[in-house]
Amino acid sequence: MCGIYGFAGFHQDGLLDRMGKVIFHRGPDGEGRYDAPGGVPFHMGMRRLSIIDLNGGWQPVYNEDQSIAICYNGETYNYVELREELEKKGHQFRTHSDTETVVHGYEEWGIEGLLTRMNGMFAFCIYDSNKKEFYIGRDRCGQKPLYYHHGSGRFHFASEVKAILQSPHVTAEPDVSAIDPYLTLRNVPEPRTMFKGIFKLPVSHFLRYRLSDASLTLQRYWEVPLLDGRTAVYKSDGEYFEALESLFYDSVRLCMRSDVPVGAYLSAGVDSSLTVAAMTKYSSNINTYSVGFDSPVDETPAARETAKFLGTHHHEIICQPEDFDLLPRIVWHMDRPVGDALLIAFYKLAQGAAKDLKVVLGGEGADEAFAGYSFQGVICKVEKMRRMIPGVTSMGALGMALTPHGLLNKFFTFPADLGSQGKKRVVDFLSNYTRRDLNHNFNALRTLWSQDERRDIYTDSLKNQATEDWMNNEQEKDKNGPFLDRLLKLQYDEWLQDWALIRQDKNTMAHSLEYRLPFLDHRLIELAFTMPAHLKINKGTDKYIERKLADKVFPAHIARRTKIPFYLPVEYFLDKPQFKNLVADTLNEDAVKKRGYFDPKKVTHLIGQMHRTREFVFCKQVMSLLILELWHRVFIDKSIRFDP
Repeated sequence: MCGIYGFAGFHQDGLLDRMGKVIFHRGPDGEGRYDAPGGVPFHMGMRRLSIIDLNGGWQPVYNEDQSIAICYNGETYNYVELREELEKKGHQFRTHSDTETVVHGYEEWGIEGLLTRMNGMFAFCIYDSNKKEFYIGRDRCGQKPLYYHHGSGRFHFASEVKAILQSPHVTAEPDVSAIDPYLTLRNVPEPRTMFKGIFKLPVSHFLRYRLSDASLTLQRYWEVPLLDGRTAVYKSDGEYFEALESLFYDSVRLCMRSDVPVGAYLSAGVDSSLTVAAMTKYSSNINTYSVGFDSPVDETPAARETAKFLGTHHHEIICQPEDFDLLPRIVWHMDRPVGDALLIAFYKLAQGAAKDLKVVLGGEGADEAFAGYSFQGVICKVEKMRRMIPGVTSMGALGMALTPHGLLNKFFTFPADLGSQGKKRVVDFLSNYTRRDLNHNFNALRTLWSQDERRDIYTDSLKNQATEDWMNNEQEKDKNGPFLDRLLKLQYDEWLQDWALIRQDKNTMAHSLEYRLPFLDHRLIELAFTMPAHLKINKGTDKYIERKLADKVFPAHIARRTKIPFYLPVEYFLDKPQFKNLVADTLNEDAVKKRGYFDPKKVTHLIGQMHRTREFVFCKQVMSLLILELWHRVFIDKSIRFDP
């Protein structure tokens, strides 16, 4: 695990050192660099977090004649098996690291053949000195980030944007057109970032760069497979269960490959609980970590019970009001705004675990494959009703509009009262359901800001930016897939990497902690998308087949716990001075006016609604504006600075 960085098309003394220094936290155990021979304008480097082959795994790593070099971030979990295959083909290894497997794999199979064989989380750069070209590549689900900038014959790449910004040829400018996607989703979907001219290499892609003409090409090497719903033939439930059990335990086994101790995050949910249970098959000494808030929605008592049942060494980290003071630093680590107060909890959790360990496992990825989010169930129910009763969505919208908003919570498994604003979201969703395609309905149900609300809060110069033109439509080739699987696949295009995974990567790596996710094994994902819908959502039970697996391990009250989405309850911190001062500093009328994006009076009114009603949606909206302002102060204004 480490951070990588580099540039091509020019030489710049000291730049590689600066790029490495600013992401020191990703790899404090050492560094490496590569300067292409013969004066070729290509340079790359890395910061190392030593986890596999502690003494021998230093980078860059080369093939036998050193014509190919690699800098690598992440883990190839199946490197032992790939190494055995490559040794049979005559490749000579100098180390026991997984990184060397990747460089020989490229030499043997080429870039696409290599990537389709790798099972892991990674971002890397391979330089081929014979061809005078290099490749940067990224894992299938996007657990490891990789950013790039290309202009005027110069190319930069890095694990974090702040490394690219060390170049005198790259200026930190906000992409104002990205504000509307940000407000809609609370993140900017890849390949864009909030920085003008800086992009994220999309998941499941590699980029080829030719130094001879400064040209680049991007190519996708994997995507979530969909069956044709008209002709799909399914196996028996028992066969799927046996396959899931075998693959899941094998995925956990692979994720535990390490030359340092491995622990885990443990919440009250079935995903992390099942992950830790599988870990106990391979180790009797496991440290687990959970985070809480001293509030009624705290998961720590349930996580504590699970840890006791599994016999782990359990640790609890509690977020306090003063932790809101950490937000500017967290935003610096995040590189781009992600509008969620839960960033604080992820930062604190990683900070606590990193005191004991370098590697933890977690349960992310199960909800996306096995339908664990409440909005998935809601959309499926609405679609089923729409097919049975024409016009039912319009009638449902009318009925919902006349229903007390307290009953709305019956539709969602959520620890907070969604309130009047949540009710508005559902009414809008139902009213316009038949007019939207699946992706737009997916976003309409989970957005915090409707298009009208965004237009209302913008200044006059930005009102025309309130649009959905930037939002992708569902791919035509996917429309024959089973409905639930079509919905689940959408999450792999934006939700997973730009929301769930980026929050974890940046906050774990802020503390030099590696985070591994067995549910993101592509073999498990591919299996899940061959299953019929009733093995995912069954009579109101989410993740049905996963819970059946948990039934073999846990008593029913643990295996069948209702999913409680993990969120930081901002409403319980509203009256604390740390939160109030942060809001007053970042979103006062003068500050909002100076930034020029939003109507100061509308923002003040929103803050008043938040304090008056304490509704979940208002709290989330304020946090998204607050974090956007902090991002500007850290990266654009540079009025808040942090030393690497």
